[in-house]
Amino acid sequence: MRLVSLSCCLALCVALVTAEAVQDKKESQVESKQIEQAESQKTEKRGLHHSIGDFGGHDFGGHDFGGHDHGHEHHHEHVKTITIEKKVPVPYTVHKHVPYTVEKKVPYTVHVPVPQPYEVIKKVPVHVKEYVKVPVHVPQPYEVIKKVPYEVKVPVDKPYEVKVNVPKPYEVIKKVPYDVKVPVPQPYEVIKKVPYEVKVEVPVPKPYTVIKKVPYEVKEYVDKPYKVFVDKPYPVEVEQKYPVVVEKKVPYEVKVPVDKPYKVEVEKPYPVHVKVPVPKPYEVIKKIPYTVEKPVPYEVKVPIEKPYPVYKEVKFPVHKEVPYPVKETVHVPIHLPEHHEEHHEVEHHDHSEHHGY
Repeated sequence: MRLVSLSCCLALCVALVTAEAVQDKKESQVESKQIEQAESQKTEKRGLHHSIGDFGGHDFGGHDFGGHDHGHEHHHEHVKTITIEKKVPVPYTVHKHVPYTVEKKVPYTVHVPVPQPYEVIKKVPVHVKEYVKVPVHVPQPYEVIKKVPYEVKVPVDKPYEVKVNVPKPYEVIKKVPYDVKVPVPQPYEVIKKVPYEVKVEVPVPKPYTVIKKVPYEVKEYVDKPYKVFVDKPYPVEVEQKYPVVVEKKVPYEVKVPVDKPYKVEVEKPYPVHVKVPVPKPYEVIKKIPYTVEKPVPYEVKVPIEKPYPVYKEVKFPVHKEVPYPVKETVHVPIHLPEHHEEHHEVEHHDHSEHHGY
């Protein structure tokens, strides 16, 4: 589109330049004709002046008006030269500035709301098996190949001795369990989550508007009672019972006549000789895929996805409850014998007398 507009502008400029050059040429021709006509008029006047003669020289009307040397003295006349410059139009290139709109792309930041965490949908190719129903010709009768196991005698040489190097003494690795002591800090910190009530303040407008529905009687204006005409009496259909015959099925024995006993053919197994082919080595052609490097004469652009944030789970310490022994004092009553109690009372009495109580 831009090339077409530029070509049109250049064609208009060339047409304008050629028109201006033709107009300048015509004007210069008219000017030259006018100058030639003026020169021809001047030369005619000069001829008349010389034909009359010289009236007293060039000082016409001076003190030598009736000169005695009339026609004998030679005067040098000043000739006036007029140079005419003619401008010949020559085609030349004119560079004209034609303004045109130029679209300039100005980059600016576009804020797009991105949800956090950002969901990344990655397309993973999945192999899907499609079952296509293809008609298969089955010959009739159908051939059934049954594999019958049989003994195959393989010729083996005489038994030969096989020497196996066993180190002596033979190393036996036996796994012995042992206690592993894990250092546990005392006292052990147990983190227990205790639920507690959290009061959330709900903003309530004051005074609080309470909408209460109060039932009230609504009076509907009804016209005066009007007469309803009912046909009296009117026929009423009454269902009458009538006898119905119901068939009741009674089971009874039915004797079916059977012919004399007849022979039934039973299939008996019989030996079948099957020719079993002897396995022989055969050639198997297996296709192995391999990479073939092919040079490409042009640059191949591989689409790369924009970097996306990857959220990784940060492992945090988990407090595990581990039981540990705790020493607690338990009060156990001890029953003492009676004589020991009496001795203790006597000692206590002596002690009180000694202190003067």
